[in-house]
Amino acid sequence: MTDYKNLKLIASSSPHIRSNEDTRSIMLDVIIALLPALAWSVYCFGWKALLLTAVSVVSCVFFEWAYRKAMKKSCMVGDLSAVVTGILLSFVCPVDLPWWVIIIGAFFSIVVVKQLYGGIGCNFLNPALAGRAFLLASYATWMTTWAIPQIRPDVTSAATPMAIMKEGTEEAFTTLMSNYSIGDMFLGKVGGSLGEVSALCLLVGGVYLLIRKVISWQIPVAYIGTVAILTRRYRQRAVYAVQRVRRRPDAGCHLYGHRLCHLPRH
Repeated sequence: MTDYKNLKLIASSSPHIRSNEDTRSIMLDVIIALLPALAWSVYCFGWKALLLTAVSVVSCVFFEWAYRKAMKKSCMVGDLSAVVTGILLSFVCPVDLPWWVIIIGAFFSIVVVKQLYGGIGCNFLNPALAGRAFLLASYATWMTTWAIPQIRPDVTSAATPMAIMKEGTEEAFTTLMSNYSIGDMFLGKVGGSLGEVSALCLLVGGVYLLIRKVISWQIPVAYIGTVAILTRRYRQRAVYAVQRVRRRPDAGCHLYGHRLCHLPRH
């Protein structure tokens, strides 16, 4: 019979099972997964896309450092979560957005949404998406003004495919077909926010995260499948049902959306 009186027990707080994977390594994987979409946005819109992303990242990192310094809290910049927020925030904004607007968005994302609720893991909203919502409510004109991709000089309208399809009219569908093909939307030869234009680049990043086991396949499949099913079920015009279902899952904004929903809270 075991002599429990002579056992040496060590009491410690959770977690009790540990691995070599930490917040920094996960965020680094996310950054690597976002690089294809970033590279394509630079190719599609020019170097101003990289500049906007850089301003967003530097602003997010600065506001996180400044807030925690002011509150006399430990510096968490090294976990790269603020870098991820900065990249994601720029990815949901138009390329021609003024730099001072993205800085305001970075302040709202980091200070209001993330730090005021306790920091990484404690925020109940995605900081980047909350920042976009705030900017859209505050600067609607700038947030809905899309640039024509420099690789498509033949396109005469800067409206995104999703904005065109939203009208649900025969004229809108004709405009969509005259400007963009399914291949254009899949590869990213369309207008839109930086991170949503290329579905292919987002899929490449998603496959990388699957291989690295940062995400699992169930949520992306459920998200994209739900979009396809609801689009077909609640179509506004029956004649456009097949075309909508074929295009909406290809639209980069949906692929980018499921990536945001699946990422660890940052």
